[in-house]
Amino acid sequence: MPSFIKQYWASLSWAIVLAVLMLLPQDSFPESKLLSYDKIAHLGVFGILSFLVLLGKRNNKNKVRLENKYLLSSLTICVVYGLVLELLQSVVPGRMTDIYDLLANTIGAIVGVVVFSTFMRY
Repeated sequence: MPSFIKQYWASLSWAIVLAVLMLLPQDSFPESKLLSYDKIAHLGVFGILSFLVLLGKRNNKNKVRLENKYLLSSLTICVVYGLVLELLQSVVPGRMTDIYDLLANTIGAIVGVVVFSTFMRY
């Protein structure tokens, strides 16, 4: 297995789960009060994604202090991924691109970076 896959297996797996869930037709999801908090869900899943990407980078650096460029690159990866998924939703029946979902994705990615840099940086 390539070292890239070993290093980032958790974040790649999570990214695939996000893609599947975000690209399913809307009527695939049951109605639920929990799912009515859609923006909080977006925030949470992208927070987890950015945390996992940074965790992979940390493992790559042998637990050496991460530089700000790694924090910024991880944030950029997550924001661009969120943008791509939102744009792809426009071609899925029953789904649509939502700027507020993109905003929640971005805020979630920022939260993940902040949490990681606060608790796991070293």
